[in-house]
Amino acid sequence: MNIFRPVPGGWACQIGEVERGLFLKAISEVRTLLDPPVLPFEITTMLGEDDSEGAAKDIHLSNASLDRLLPPGAADERTAQTMRDLTDSQLRTQKAERLDRLYQILSEQTGSTLVIKSGQEWDWLGGINDVRLAISGKLSPEYLNAESQPDRQLSKQVNPKTGNEKFEEALVSSFYEWLSGWQDSLLQAIDSWPQPS
Repeated sequence: MNIFRPVPGGWACQIGEVERGLFLKAISEVRTLLDPPVLPFEITTMLGEDDSEGAAKDIHLSNASLDRLLPPGAADERTAQTMRDLTDSQLRTQKAERLDRLYQILSEQTGSTLVIKSGQEWDWLGGINDVRLAISGKLSPEYLNAESQPDRQLSKQVNPKTGNEKFEEALVSSFYEWLSGWQDSLLQAIDSWPQPS
């Protein structure tokens, strides 16, 4: 795995074109996922909703990846919806803007070295985490439980997966593990670098 190392003015890591392309695609997909859903005019009219642009901003459609990116703020549904009404739009915007900054930096830098400038590291850590959260929505609960409890054996699936589903899950889990290691590498590089006093 490519690890980050401190360099003057920030942190650097070797990154291949395949890795760069996968991460750019993942950022783009998560960014799209964060866009507020647009309901057809007929539905909003039937529901008596305001037809202004802001009316659909706080609508939360059920999606495992989106649920991990924008988790409920409370255990009971009523309080969770109230919290979502208050924070959903702002949280979506903050996450989307951060991912936009990462996408721009990653696509503008060329060559095999990615440089994260000092001051950008928290955007990178947060952005990588958001992509990981979204990807985790695609992983089976058995995989995620096994990751948090390495001694535990994976349980057998009730519905066996097809070859394509197994292959897709293997790709997704490999990318998830690569991102996790990459994020950890950046965090360790930051922690080991002497901070200005």
